[in-house]
Amino acid sequence: MKHKINKKFQIKGITILDPRNTYIGPMVKLAKGNVIYPNTFLAGKIKIGPRNTLGPNLHIEGNVIIGSGNTVSYSHISNSKIGNNNQIGPYARLRDNTVLKNHIKIGNFVEIKNSKIDDHTQIAHLSYIGDAVLSKNVNIGAGTITANYNSVTGKKSRTTIKSRASTGSNSVLVAPVTIGEGALVAAGSVITKNVPKNALAITRTKQENKIDWRL
Repeated sequence: MKHKINKKFQIKGITILDPRNTYIGPMVKLAKGNVIYPNTFLAGKIKIGPRNTLGPNLHIEGNVIIGSGNTVSYSHISNSKIGNNNQIGPYARLRDNTVLKNHIKIGNFVEIKNSKIDDHTQIAHLSYIGDAVLSKNVNIGAGTITANYNSVTGKKSRTTIKSRASTGSNSVLVAPVTIGEGALVAAGSVITKNVPKNALAITRTKQENKIDWRL
């Protein structure tokens, strides 16, 4: 069955570099011009447009729609919708109900769940984005976390980040919270209140240098 499906797609115009190590399920739909690298696993009701580069070491499952011109490698994707000309991976995790629009970068060790990401937004390193809405041209610094779960109430809340906003490295956004358009969250800040448009939010304590502290 695997050989038959792979052969069908090769005849249709899909490049499968290593058919022996590529699995494509019977409900998968692939347009012409896709290139599939080894160790790619596609299982579920998946629809993929033209001219994507998929793999190597890629796992896609469930109900997934992928547009055109995307590069996706070393990643795991489930029940999500991806637009056009996005770069995903390596080592990204897109969980259920993730929606990416166009020209987005999702980089190393980024996990996204139940979130909508608009055009030209970058989440390049080591971040968790859950139950969030990110507008256009947002930049998420390395180590940013949307703290969406309240362990006392057991409820999850939403984080909203408006266009052109940025977060510095190791920021924590405690939901529910909104980061206004063009706002900047300073590195190392824990944000618990809404940040106005074009404002700088910083919650770090003042640095102290202890001279001659060694005995």
